[in-house]
Amino acid sequence: MAIKAPSYQKDAIPTRKGWIHPNTGETLVGGSISQKDIDEYLGIEVNSIKAEVAQAQEVQIDIMENVEDDIMIEDDLFTIDVEDDSEIDWEVEEIDLDSMTKAQLIETAEEWEIEIDPKSTKSEIKQLLEEELF
Repeated sequence: MAIKAPSYQKDAIPTRKGWIHPNTGETLVGGSISQKDIDEYLGIEVNSIKAEVAQAQEVQIDIMENVEDDIMIEDDLFTIDVEDDSEIDWEVEEIDLDSMTKAQLIETAEEWEIEIDPKSTKSEIKQLLEEELF
């Protein structure tokens, strides 16, 4: 059964509970309209929607399978990108606190977010850094 909009409101919208005004949402004509009739009136093909949903599900499955291959680990301090069957190469930087100037020690403390008193001696700053390092 083909449905028709009320003659006084050609742009009315069909719903399961009747026809509504497109701007105000006011019910113009009450009654029950089947979803099949609504879809037909609006030109919606149910089969095409089902096909699009199925395609979207396939894409989602493909994405999830690929996610298992590449894992990204993130933290506030570092990011590691681990690919399947790979090893992590850690680069360890040797730090020689004894050869640093007081200014370099202060800069290192700031990088490590260690609070120090800039008036502290070089040996006191070095001691704080060593405690944090070891």
